[in-house]
Amino acid sequence: MEIAVFQDISGQTQSFLEPGIIKVYSGQMGEWKIIKEIIFRIDNVAGLKAIRESIKNMAEALGECKTFVGREIKGIPYHVLDGMEFNTWEIEGTPKEFLEFVFAKEQDEKKERLKSNASAKTQNKLPQIEQFEDGNYFVNLKNIQENSVNITSKGILLPFLRTTTFYQLEIICGHIPHWFVVEFEKLNLKMESEVINQNEIRVTVYPKVCKE
Repeated sequence: MEIAVFQDISGQTQSFLEPGIIKVYSGQMGEWKIIKEIIFRIDNVAGLKAIRESIKNMAEALGECKTFVGREIKGIPYHVLDGMEFNTWEIEGTPKEFLEFVFAKEQDEKKERLKSNASAKTQNKLPQIEQFEDGNYFVNLKNIQENSVNITSKGILLPFLRTTTFYQLEIICGHIPHWFVVEFEKLNLKMESEVINQNEIRVTVYPKVCKE
């Protein structure tokens, strides 16, 4: 992994308000080496456009590195780096004091992103809420959740209930989710339930105005 650190002459992290040197560290687990150094300053640059361009050029010179550490990264520097998909960290100290910490946090974030992407892909492959005719919908919640334990009833139903105009939604489930009562009251919805067998319940949801 590569981590860029903006430092002063003593090796402490530096603010963009002052001149310094950017050192790119490569490695992991206690083994770090400097693979690139860039002298950088914008305290003597006039004009917002010129400042942005200077930061952009510096960021591009970092190559594949997308993690940047400095003592203070605010305003234009933050917005330029964020727009170029950098993870920025405001930390005081020397690289040996925080490189392992930043590495560990970056790895955690990467795992979370991969988990989130995998969950989204799984959800996209699942059967969606089906529309039979105008205003009438159906979803087999029981089957969906049996195929993926990571997907919740709220995750499947709430986006639909909050954004879709419908006359009736029929739901097949193993049990009635406990959140139905509270959320249906907020959304002005009513429900009727019917036991199909010992493993399945049919819940019919409709706006209160449709039958009252």
